[in-house]
Amino acid sequence: MTMSRGEAYGTWFCADPADGPERTAERVLPLVFDLARPSSVVDLGCGTGVWLAVARRLGAETVLGIDGEPAAGAGAGAGLCIPPDCYLQRDLGHLVRLEGRRFDLALCLGVAEHLAPVRADSLVADLCALSGLVLFAAAVPGQPGGEHRNGQWPPYWRDRFQRRGYTLVDCLRTRLWDDPEIEPWCAQNAYLYASAERLAGDPRLREAAAETGRMPLTAVHPGLAALPSRAFAPPVPAPPEQRAAPARFLPTASATRRPTGPGSG
Repeated sequence: MTMSRGEAYGTWFCADPADGPERTAERVLPLVFDLARPSSVVDLGCGTGVWLAVARRLGAETVLGIDGEPAAGAGAGAGLCIPPDCYLQRDLGHLVRLEGRRFDLALCLGVAEHLAPVRADSLVADLCALSGLVLFAAAVPGQPGGEHRNGQWPPYWRDRFQRRGYTLVDCLRTRLWDDPEIEPWCAQNAYLYASAERLAGDPRLREAAAETGRMPLTAVHPGLAALPSRAFAPPVPAPPEQRAAPARFLPTASATRRPTGPGSG
């Protein structure tokens, strides 16, 4: 049996769209749309399609959600937030390739940690095959949630995207961190990854990429610390030249922002 993201998280992810997932999508996606202006969006691990429904309201003309078996109660399209013909059932534990189809933006949010470690490289390959721009979020070790099989710190995923020529664009977290409407897992873990071709053709995206480094990749959101969880595990040791900063809790993102304006250097 395949497991969808909705099954792994239960009612947390497949809740009424008025709850947290939609509120979070409504705060995050406008930032991405303002930057990238995508007309087509694919969501690998879409759950009920909440994020894609928001993408459609923001102007995406084409959306496609891909996930495993529908969550309990979803049936054959019932309970989806997108039209059934915009939903494709696939086992996310195996390669997901759509020959000849590319999208302006790919989403993969809260999915990677539920898949076996052996799937990590091919998951990144799937996403890179789908789009030159990926909005990606994955749980870190010890983060609250069900059925986590491969919780990893962001450098683990960054390195896999880099091997395929994608650059981490960390322009979202400083804008999301202090927003109480955004679920802390997203404020902590949301990154963009852009292909070299996409960066070369988009000055605004290159400008956003220049923001990378304003926050440590291993920062833990205090909102997650308040939830029942195993203790957050430290990052897996890496060679000195690749070693990330230790995990830390940051009370606010503003404390880590570089000054802007005249005299900021």
